[in-house]
Amino acid sequence: MATSEDTLPTQDIYEQKARMLVEQLIERGTIEMEHDEPILHHVPTGAQFDSVVNIAHFHKGWEAAQTGET
Repeated sequence: MATSEDTLPTQDIYEQKARMLVEQLIERGTIEMEHDEPILHHVPTGAQFDSVVNIAHFHKGWEAAQTGET
């Protein structure tokens, strides 16, 4: 029997994949980063993170909630 954790879209996010996702989201304007601070801002929600992995997990969860994929 599969648990909900087995089907989460964030379970396979590791450092390198998170960096790639965050770079794409920065290009789209979904995430912003101050030049003088190591803080990442998730523009749609105003949430702030200091880890690319954490913001990648957060964004994937937020994105799933927006599309009804829970």
